[in-house]
Amino acid sequence: MLSFEMERPRTLAEAVRLLAEDGRAPMAKAGGTDLLVWMKKHAVRPGLVVDLSAIPELRGIAFDPREGLSVGACATLNELAEHPQAGLFPALLDAALSHSDHVIRNKATLVGNLCASVPSGDLIPPSCAHEGVLHLAGPGGSRQVPMRDFITGPRRNVLARGEIVTRATFPVPSGPCAGCYIKLGRRNALDLAQVGVACLVVDAPGGLEFRLAYGAVAPVPVRAAKAEALLRGVRNPDEALLDRVAQEAAGAVNPITDVRASREYRLSMVAELTKKAVRACLERL
Repeated sequence: MLSFEMERPRTLAEAVRLLAEDGRAPMAKAGGTDLLVWMKKHAVRPGLVVDLSAIPELRGIAFDPREGLSVGACATLNELAEHPQAGLFPALLDAALSHSDHVIRNKATLVGNLCASVPSGDLIPPSCAHEGVLHLAGPGGSRQVPMRDFITGPRRNVLARGEIVTRATFPVPSGPCAGCYIKLGRRNALDLAQVGVACLVVDAPGGLEFRLAYGAVAPVPVRAAKAEALLRGVRNPDEALLDRVAQEAAGAVNPITDVRASREYRLSMVAELTKKAVRACLERL
């Protein structure tokens, strides 16, 4: 690992100033589980690491029945998984528990996983399915970005120089819900996803609503809108309908072939895992 310096600001304003104005190629760190690995591999070369852990407003998780779940930038995945209201966000809870082991989840953060913007990030598909919103602070003030618009490509997002994601918020579903996150990997031990499928079914006042989101199968996270529309209001889909849904889901993604899986295998698994996720959520509901 190359040498670097570290600053630990106590206020959000100071962190923004360092990231915006410092000439040492600064990068922000929350848990550091992605950043430190990238630094060891020389994938990134910050001369200054800005540790956000001492900023009070970036810590913790809050819940309000009207405003939903608010997850601070430095809140860990274990904090999320153990939160009393985590069950209201079932796909997010599934993904938090599948991300890594208990030790790593003591450092890894939801916001960090989203900001890393790696296509295989476990928290990305469920954050899209739960229609999360990211709250940004920077030199020009604050703004909000829906999760579906945040990531622009592999390890790229809309963050401008000096901007920090301070928290992610998730609205409470409009009715009873069931959700899951299915992660396909090469082994049962810790591994990156070859395909990640998040499904959420909400028993809303207007009928059942389905949300299907995918990771590791396109440069950016994907919502399968046509597949969702086929399922709307259907409580007991037959095999023919599920086959159509699976076909639409496979048509919505654009996977590549890499060392972990071929394009053809990923397309096949998107179809199969979509059917599995829909069945699982309907059974849980």
